[in-house]
Amino acid sequence: MSEIERAPTRRAYGWSDFDQEVVEGLVENDARFIDRRAGGWIASPLLGHYDNQLPWQDDNFKKGSVAAGDPPVSFRAAPTYVLERPLDNAIAGRELIVDAVAGRWGNPEANRFGNENSEGALTWNVFRTLQEAGRLAVVTGALTGFEPAAEPDFFYWGRRVALDAATVWDELSATLAKLEPDAAQHVEPDVSLHVPGFGWVVIEASFGPSSDAFDAPAEVDAFLGRYAPACPGLFDEERIRTTRLRDLPPLLLRTIAIAHSLRAEGERAVVVALVRESDTADVERRIDRCLADTADVGFRRVTWESLYRSLDAVDPALRKLRAYLEAKSFGLRPAFALQSDEKQESG
Repeated sequence: MSEIERAPTRRAYGWSDFDQEVVEGLVENDARFIDRRAGGWIASPLLGHYDNQLPWQDDNFKKGSVAAGDPPVSFRAAPTYVLERPLDNAIAGRELIVDAVAGRWGNPEANRFGNENSEGALTWNVFRTLQEAGRLAVVTGALTGFEPAAEPDFFYWGRRVALDAATVWDELSATLAKLEPDAAQHVEPDVSLHVPGFGWVVIEASFGPSSDAFDAPAEVDAFLGRYAPACPGLFDEERIRTTRLRDLPPLLLRTIAIAHSLRAEGERAVVVALVRESDTADVERRIDRCLADTADVGFRRVTWESLYRSLDAVDPALRKLRAYLEAKSFGLRPAFALQSDEKQESG
């Protein structure tokens, strides 16, 4: 039986599935809830499992607990969880994502798809659900301020994703081969949208603390040596070289180079950093410092919470996605600051 056939009919795990008293005890490393030693255990955070002590796999807390629940899940000390079947983390389009999750699309994020904190699973669930609902144009407005008259084309992990098929995105492959001819492996942007009447929206999604920074001046030199000649007029090389390393975000700068290279004549392009509201890094200022006055790619910071608020609360096609974002957990607690929104809507 395939993973798709075995997939449960229940919704994905959400923060309300977990006993928050137990979660708090795990966060505090309280001995009443966790013992990291060999022969130790972790209290199951699942509601109604308060007294269920789950032993560590192979007596090693780093491997997580034995599986519990339905769908089966292994808990980590962090605290967090990893699903035994990664596809259980997908709420939409399982038949299209199965090869990606199995690693056959070559994206390094695939081996984390079953993790609670997987950015790949979160972005797939949000944008695939929007595609199935015919609402990608609505979210494009939230991301860019430009709401197209027709649905954008959806690209994920180097594939062009239609409603019934996912095919290799040849244009991106050619773009990356030109930009990075000596790269052993090309890492694709998380999500891209080709918007009629606009151009490209290229999205780098974040679901945890960002570590996007250069480690040494030589890395800055290598970056500029690779991307600046291929993208004339895009980067302010002098300002980049004189900026503190911790203020230079190489992943986002690379994504901007990709967006520049994807543009056809007459098209616009914007790169969006999609982050949680709790991520307060002033990434727009950092990017603005790196771009030349002649740069032809825009940049915006957008939060998952503002994307959620752009979804019509009375649209039945969006009910599943809103419920998913309301329930989504990070560290077994609410991932997004949406609880006040829910109270206002119900009040």
